Amino acid sequence: MIKLRNISRLILAFAIASWSSIAHAQGLIRDAEIERTLRLIAEPLVKASGVGQVNIFILNSNSPNAFAAGGNNIFLSSGLIRRMKSVEMLQSVIGHEIGHITGGHLAQRAANVGSARTAAGLGVLLGVLTAAAGGGGGSLGVAAAASSVGQRSFLAFSRAQESAADQSGVRYMARAGINPSAALDVLKLFQGQQALSVSRQDAYSLTHPLHSQRISDLKTVVAGYSGIKTTQPSNVDYWYARAVAKFNGFTTSPKGALRRVSKTDKGEIATLTRAIAYHRLPNKKKSMVEIKRLLKMRPADPYYQELYGQMLLENGNASAAVTAYNNAAKKLPKNAHILAGLGRAQLAQNTKSSAQTALKTLKRSYARDPRDGRMLRDLGVAYAKTGNPGMASITTAERYALASNFKLAAVHATRAEKLLPQGSTGWRKAVDIISIAKRNSNSRKKK
Repeated sequence: MIKLRNISRLILAFAIASWSSIAHAQGLIRDAEIERTLRLIAEPLVKASGVGQVNIFILNSNSPNAFAAGGNNIFLSSGLIRRMKSVEMLQSVIGHEIGHITGGHLAQRAANVGSARTAAGLGVLLGVLTAAAGGGGGSLGVAAAASSVGQRSFLAFSRAQESAADQSGVRYMARAGINPSAALDVLKLFQGQQALSVSRQDAYSLTHPLHSQRISDLKTVVAGYSGIKTTQPSNVDYWYARAVAKFNGFTTSPKGALRRVSKTDKGEIATLTRAIAYHRLPNKKKSMVEIKRLLKMRPADPYYQELYGQMLLENGNASAAVTAYNNAAKKLPKNAHILAGLGRAQLAQNTKSSAQTALKTLKRSYARDPRDGRMLRDLGVAYAKTGNPGMASITTAERYALASNFKLAAVHATRAEKLLPQGSTGWRKAVDIISIAKRNSNSRKKK
């Protein structure tokens, strides 16, 4: 758990550098199953590199891009994940970004921040981490990747650094028993972008500039690892396929997602795609048929129980949703996202006792991951319903602070400061947020 004081200092440091007008709003996708799958996919590369813990965040953006930020944080857009044609290609991208981290390129890049525009890009990018809003429940002010010259100059590394990260990534793949030729497949996928005008190029091409020497060097490095024994975990393709099905179902047109699978295909991945797509149309009857088929295939799968709970809750059946989420939580009792969903369903039952139960559940979720904006919203409601307006106010203040909305954060923090006992944990959080909001306001006035 990251303490609020630490988050506050991060927000302050990065918000000072951020710009006043946001070009585009994006959110972070938070999903228990997908985050677990990305950890599974990245784990061999993390071990091979010796980098230690790596945090992977998913930007809800159709524009394919990937970048690394301070603190061993890697950001992948949903568009990039969907664009990859194999799990090895995605691992290549992750390995490349780890190469930037182990190569010390992030520190060099931060030290070379000179222009106001580039400083703005730094604030926006790193602000994503501290502003990690819940999937679908909130949004954060994040400039679209490569939407400005300043941001491109911040994201893009030098040619030497790009080549070095390529070579490191390939080395880590080989050590991990992953076919390194996938690194070339990624470059080939974006190679044609160089012929397009800047306005038409994908963000990945803009922030990872391709050039003939880089591709030539990578071919030589990959050739040196020909014939290596691959030891990819046997289940990684299966979990990757499930993640892609979720992305296709939730982030693209439902009708388009349905066209990707045959009507006669009764396999698990096709069924998962249809369940989500029908739910989003919405077609409750068909979505329930598909999700129940999934549950028959894998009755003990906590992620399918979680998905079932989400569908039930969004169709207005809170009691049944609580049962489904409880089934998921029994299998994964420490998963913050599943606990957040359970708390939301309990809250939707709308009784005095259910509000008390929801409060306990949401507090458990908060203790494991305080960066979920939607969970914070629900936690604030639970505090309000159980007669604790002071904690409701400070939780709401935290949510707005995490979304970099310091004006509203200060309003709720000021209210919390008056309602909470002086010196209590909540009161100290309120004082911190008010102080940050004032400093942020003063820094903007000086511009």
